[in-house]
Amino acid sequence: MKKVMAILCCLFVLSVPLSFATPPTSITLTYDPTQGSLHVEAVHPSFNLEKSYVRLMNVYVNGQQVSTKDYFKQDDYNEFTDDVLVTAQAGDVIKVELFCSLGGDMSKEITVGKSGADNSATTNTAN
Repeated sequence: MKKVMAILCCLFVLSVPLSFATPPTSITLTYDPTQGSLHVEAVHPSFNLEKSYVRLMNVYVNGQQVSTKDYFKQDDYNEFTDDVLVTAQAGDVIKVELFCSLGGDMSKEITVGKSGADNSATTNTAN
């Protein structure tokens, strides 16, 4: 009986931080091929800009990581934005992963067209 109680207590303690996970709820990516600039906007509600914020952004082009940026606070209570220099050609797939300081993450991909970004797909994971 003691083992069962110990296991249940451990499961409860380990699951509590996940209940506070606040991954972004949506991501919008815009790529400007003339400037080589990727604009990232994410809806990420925050109750405290210094405790709940997008803490990490990874950027990939065709599966190869090209950028990692760490953040230490969020500037807005409802959204995260940043611009990243990225070199990509028409047909390349750009993927962005955003991680919350309290847990949870979200990623989005776009395919670069002749005049910018075309298709997109979103993946949610709450880790």
